[in-house]
Amino acid sequence: MKQIVQRSFDGIEALKIESGDSPKKSPFSAIIETKYVPILPWDWMGEAGQLQSIHSVQLPKVIGYSFSGIVKDVGALRNRKLIDQPVFGANPSGTASEIINSLIPPIIFPIPTNVSLKQAATIIGGADTAWHAVYDVLSISKADRVLVIGASGGVGQYAVQMAKMQKATVIGIASKNSQNFVLQLGADDAIAYDDNFVRDVKSMGKVTKIIDAVGNSHLLTQSLKEQDDVTVLSLSQTNFEAPKINQSFQFNNGRIALKQYTQIVNLIGNGDLMAYIHQVFPFEDVIKAQEITKTGHAKGRSLLAFNAH
Repeated sequence: MKQIVQRSFDGIEALKIESGDSPKKSPFSAIIETKYVPILPWDWMGEAGQLQSIHSVQLPKVIGYSFSGIVKDVGALRNRKLIDQPVFGANPSGTASEIINSLIPPIIFPIPTNVSLKQAATIIGGADTAWHAVYDVLSISKADRVLVIGASGGVGQYAVQMAKMQKATVIGIASKNSQNFVLQLGADDAIAYDDNFVRDVKSMGKVTKIIDAVGNSHLLTQSLKEQDDVTVLSLSQTNFEAPKINQSFQFNNGRIALKQYTQIVNLIGNGDLMAYIHQVFPFEDVIKAQEITKTGHAKGRSLLAFNAH
């Protein structure tokens, strides 16, 4: 069984593909054949040791937090109807492995027939993060003008769509290459951070709420210079000092209720939410995949593929 292992905090280049023992089934096990694991900023930040103050980990560890796959076996205390079912979920002990041993309380959810394994792999660490921002923390409504920084990425794509579902006016910040994609998501306007950014952000008008999905302090600072009373939620920056006293900043990357995962996957299945996949990489190319995703201009979420047969 192949796994992607982090043995140091020396960054992406230090990742290794290693052989691990097949998981031992316990009464609480769901043995899952992994299909897709999303590539998240959480991964490369953790690999560089940047998250130890908020999420301490013990090395070595298998990377990855969420996944989609097929249940191949279950323990005596799990529902046997899960066998052969496609599921998505999370596993704190790592997901970048050909086989996952999912135990209670780690969560798994069934994937309906009208949602693909690729689409489902974008939900945890993507759609759920956006849901928490739009509904749980900011309570976005039609009265809001919302700025989404990183609007084309794995979280931003959902934040734009969900804010529009609340009938808010939405402005997205992304690369020039991704401007049309952000407009296709439903944004009312799209500003390129790599083309006339300072000029365009000055003329965008007043916004009431900002979702920072990428953690770029320069973009956030420039966006706030022309604003006054505004609420900022960062999903990536733990510390940021707003330039004006009446600008409220908070970091929050919390969880949503379990029932909301079912709501999200049904919205995708009904076509009310679109789950865009930017690129799929073989898991053996994890170093290349993370480097490209970290530095590239994503249009949706990139994935690592396992058991591609």
